[in-house]
Amino acid sequence: MNCLACSKKKEDFEVWSNKIVIAATYDSEFQNDEIICKMTEESIICHDFMQMIKDKVDANRK
Repeated sequence: MNCLACSKKKEDFEVWSNKIVIAATYDSEFQNDEIICKMTEESIICHDFMQMIKDKVDANRK
């Protein structure tokens, strides 16, 4: 599996693969991030990029 954001090969335990889970876990500001919006049903995104997005969203709230 390759991460949508970094294109690096990742194992299944290193990724988020379901936009519904992301929507249930994070708020609308997070869901509106450009990378999250580009996800399809087959897309995956690694934990590192999830954290990067979370940090960016949190910084914009301050």
